[in-house]
Amino acid sequence: MNILITAGGTSEKIDNVRSITNHSTGRLGKAIAETFLAQGHQVTYLTTPQAVHPAMESNLTLIEIETTKELESALLTQFKQQTFDGIIHSMAVSDFTTETTLSEDIFIEKLADKLATESDLSDLTNLTEALYRSLDEIGQTIQQAKKIPSGTDRLLLFLKKNPKIIAMLREQQPQAVLVGFKLLVGVSTEELIRVGRSILAKNDCDFILANDLEDIHGDQHKGILLDAKGQTETAQTKNEIAQLIVNKVEEKWRNQ
Repeated sequence: MNILITAGGTSEKIDNVRSITNHSTGRLGKAIAETFLAQGHQVTYLTTPQAVHPAMESNLTLIEIETTKELESALLTQFKQQTFDGIIHSMAVSDFTTETTLSEDIFIEKLADKLATESDLSDLTNLTEALYRSLDEIGQTIQQAKKIPSGTDRLLLFLKKNPKIIAMLREQQPQAVLVGFKLLVGVSTEELIRVGRSILAKNDCDFILANDLEDIHGDQHKGILLDAKGQTETAQTKNEIAQLIVNKVEEKWRNQ
């Protein structure tokens, strides 16, 4: 099988020396990749410089990205070049990316300047609409500084929503066995399964690995694998999850 795996966590740049990221280590993705490789499959592995990587071997192609935009571009390039039998999208993708950054003084100056051109701000509806327009315009301010000065007491960071990478996978590779991941924090098993099923249906996945951050401690990693038929299977470690996913993807691929 020809397998694509995403792993690790994307970072979104604030300036040339600062970024926003998440705590994903890529250890689960690494375990999944190593299990597929051990079974003789070809693996294309998209990950980040900070994440752990599987050891290089002849059946492994490793591609590093940092931002969600870079991930999207790398995926589209791969989809043009080859067809995948399975896609394991375990990467923790940033929901938001940076739009611009302003000091408190500059933000207030720009907002006051925008509102000064508005009329009848005594009406709450007009004021609300004017604020929305002003924030939208300010958010589009081009970030000039390569390193934002640290002299301001407050730094206002504008974030805009990233595209959902998982939403495009089925469209781009309709033949692939698709495995998505959903991480929640401190919820009941019932809620974890409910949300996982919702994500599975919304993105037309074959499987979703639903897990709770509070159930992840080193190699101990409880995960619930849901399939499109409503069945669930539970694993207790990263290696068990990896083997479960590989077995299910292989089985689904053979039966297509």
